[in-house]
Amino acid sequence: MSERLRHLQRQQALLREHLAWIDAEIAREAASAPVPMPAAQPPGTSPPTPIPGSAPAPDTANNTTPPAAASADEADVLIQHYARGERQNPADLRRGCLLVFSSALLLLAAGIAAVWLIYY
Repeated sequence: MSERLRHLQRQQALLREHLAWIDAEIAREAASAPVPMPAAQPPGTSPPTPIPGSAPAPDTANNTTPPAAASADEADVLIQHYARGERQNPADLRRGCLLVFSSALLLLAAGIAAVWLIYY
Protein backbone atom coordinates (compact mmCIF):
# COMPACT_ATOMS: atom_id res chain seq x y z
CA MET A 1 0.00 0.00 0.00
CA SER A 2 1.44 3.38 -0.95
CA GLU A 3 2.28 6.06 1.57
CA ARG A 4 -0.18 8.50 -0.01
CA LEU A 5 -3.04 5.99 0.17
CA ARG A 6 -2.35 5.31 3.85
CA HIS A 7 -2.22 9.03 4.55
CA LEU A 8 -5.52 9.66 2.75
CA GLN A 9 -7.23 6.80 4.58
CA ARG A 10 -5.96 8.11 7.91
CA GLN A 11 -7.30 11.58 7.08
CA GLN A 12 -10.63 10.06 6.06
CA ALA A 13 -10.89 8.23 9.39
CA LEU A 14 -10.12 11.44 11.29
CA LEU A 15 -12.77 13.33 9.33
CA ARG A 16 -15.34 10.63 10.07
CA GLU A 17 -14.54 10.89 13.76
CA HIS A 18 -14.89 14.66 13.62
CA LEU A 19 -18.22 14.45 11.78
CA ALA A 20 -19.54 11.96 14.35
CA TRP A 21 -18.55 14.38 17.11
CA ILE A 22 -20.27 17.28 15.31
CA ASP A 23 -23.45 15.18 14.91
CA ALA A 24 -23.41 14.38 18.63
CA GLU A 25 -22.92 18.06 19.53
CA ILE A 26 -25.76 19.14 17.22
CA ALA A 27 -28.08 16.54 18.72
CA ARG A 28 -27.12 17.59 22.25
CA GLU A 29 -27.70 21.27 21.51
CA ALA A 30 -30.98 20.57 19.72
CA ALA A 31 -32.20 18.59 22.71
CA SER A 32 -31.31 21.35 25.17
CA ALA A 33 -32.43 24.28 23.01
CA PRO A 34 -35.54 26.09 24.27
CA VAL A 35 -38.63 25.91 22.09
CA PRO A 36 -39.05 29.30 20.39
CA MET A 37 -42.28 31.15 21.09
CA PRO A 38 -44.39 31.95 18.05
CA ALA A 39 -44.04 35.55 16.93
CA ALA A 40 -46.95 37.80 17.77
CA GLN A 41 -49.11 38.72 14.82
CA PRO A 42 -49.40 42.45 14.11
CA PRO A 43 -52.86 43.84 14.87
CA GLY A 44 -55.30 43.49 12.04
CA THR A 45 -53.63 40.44 10.43
CA SER A 46 -54.59 36.82 10.60
CA PRO A 47 -52.28 33.82 10.78
CA PRO A 48 -51.53 32.13 7.44
CA THR A 49 -54.11 29.61 6.36
CA PRO A 50 -53.03 26.24 4.98
CA ILE A 51 -53.68 25.46 1.34
CA PRO A 52 -56.45 22.87 0.97
CA GLY A 53 -55.16 19.46 -0.07
CA SER A 54 -51.60 20.10 1.07
CA ALA A 55 -49.81 18.23 3.81
CA PRO A 56 -49.37 20.06 7.11
CA ALA A 57 -45.94 21.60 7.69
CA PRO A 58 -43.71 19.39 9.83
CA ASP A 59 -42.92 20.64 13.32
CA THR A 60 -39.15 20.96 13.06
CA ALA A 61 -38.68 22.60 16.47
CA ASN A 62 -39.23 19.34 18.37
CA ASN A 63 -37.43 17.02 15.96
CA THR A 64 -33.96 16.01 17.05
CA THR A 65 -31.71 13.83 15.01
CA PRO A 66 -29.83 11.28 17.10
CA PRO A 67 -26.14 10.93 16.28
CA ALA A 68 -25.28 8.17 13.87
CA ALA A 69 -23.97 5.57 16.30
CA ALA A 70 -22.98 3.18 13.53
CA SER A 71 -20.77 5.74 11.83
CA ALA A 72 -19.18 6.68 15.17
CA ASP A 73 -18.34 3.04 15.86
CA GLU A 74 -17.02 2.69 12.34
CA ALA A 75 -14.85 5.77 12.78
CA ASP A 76 -13.48 4.47 16.08
CA VAL A 77 -12.48 1.18 14.48
CA LEU A 78 -10.74 2.98 11.61
CA ILE A 79 -8.92 5.35 13.94
CA GLN A 80 -7.67 2.49 16.11
CA HIS A 81 -6.55 0.61 13.01
CA TYR A 82 -4.52 3.49 11.57
CA ALA A 83 -3.25 4.72 14.94
CA ARG A 84 -1.76 1.28 15.54
CA GLY A 85 -0.03 1.36 12.16
CA GLU A 86 1.28 4.84 12.81
CA ARG A 87 2.94 3.85 16.08
CA GLN A 88 4.65 0.86 14.46
CA ASN A 89 6.18 2.69 11.51
CA PRO A 90 9.80 3.61 12.37
CA ALA A 91 10.59 4.46 8.73
CA ASP A 92 8.45 7.61 8.98
CA LEU A 93 10.14 8.60 12.22
CA ARG A 94 13.58 8.06 10.75
CA ARG A 95 12.70 10.05 7.63
CA GLY A 96 11.40 12.93 9.77
CA CYS A 97 14.50 12.97 11.97
CA LEU A 98 16.79 12.99 8.94
CA LEU A 99 14.79 15.82 7.40
CA VAL A 100 15.04 17.94 10.55
CA PHE A 101 18.77 17.20 10.91
CA SER A 102 19.43 18.05 7.25
CA SER A 103 17.46 21.27 7.52
CA ALA A 104 19.38 22.30 10.65
CA LEU A 105 22.73 21.64 8.97
CA LEU A 106 21.67 23.58 5.88
CA LEU A 107 20.51 26.51 8.02
CA LEU A 108 23.79 26.48 9.96
CA ALA A 109 25.82 26.42 6.73
CA ALA A 110 23.75 29.30 5.31
CA GLY A 111 24.32 31.32 8.49
CA ILE A 112 28.07 30.73 8.42
CA ALA A 113 28.20 31.65 4.71
CA ALA A 114 26.22 34.84 5.35
CA VAL A 115 28.52 35.89 8.21
CA TRP A 116 31.62 35.12 6.12
CA LEU A 117 30.34 37.09 3.10
CA ILE A 118 29.17 40.11 5.12
CA TYR A 119 31.98 40.54 7.64
CA TYR A 120 35.09 39.18 5.87
